[in-house]
Amino acid sequence: MFPDATLPPDNAALAGTVKLYEQHLFICSGRQAWPAHIEKDGDFGQALVWAIAAAGADLALSVKVTACDLPSSQSDGYDLLLFPAGWRYLGVVAAQLPTLAVDLRAGSPTLPHAPDRGSYIFVCTHGQRDARCGQCGPPLAARFAAELAARSLAQPVTVSHTSHVGGHAYAGNVLIYPGGDWYGYVTPDDVPRLIETAVLRGDILLDLWRGRLGLTPEQQIDLHTALTSRP
Repeated sequence: MFPDATLPPDNAALAGTVKLYEQHLFICSGRQAWPAHIEKDGDFGQALVWAIAAAGADLALSVKVTACDLPSSQSDGYDLLLFPAGWRYLGVVAAQLPTLAVDLRAGSPTLPHAPDRGSYIFVCTHGQRDARCGQCGPPLAARFAAELAARSLAQPVTVSHTSHVGGHAYAGNVLIYPGGDWYGYVTPDDVPRLIETAVLRGDILLDLWRGRLGLTPEQQIDLHTALTSRP
């Protein structure tokens, strides 16, 4: 267990701790250090969040924006990974963000993009936002990378450090995409069984499961209850 990490008596309380997000957009920033609030960074992250907010009711979707350490493919702008659509926008610059908001609303990309069918493990390591995530996250990311490297996988799985995802009290926070399942209170000792259950088999590891992209907290609790009562 991590120092100062206190688990609740019943980890079932984790279910339903993910807000409803219908889409998750990752900025491929190419770095692992971000300001405490990327939506106030005075740079691309802020411009992106504001462009989505400006779309308002017209967007009719709740979009989560997170930065990750994956590199962009272009020398200018930032690649953006969008889930659950499975798109990688290529080299987006600030002037294109109003068009991006239109794309999100329409559900059809017009900006330069490519399909992305990769498997990802995102680990919150955002120490500038919360010291607990900064403490819990890096050892988790390292253990995931080591465990995956030791396995002969037919398809590669990418491990990425991310900025704040929400719920730092549940650190270590791990998100597995494209399935969209969020996990909390994950320690390095949990990594092998999380890989086996959630990554390789595509099942939910119930004792660490916080919720899923696209579900309301109530739906997350209902799904957890249904699965735990299954014979």
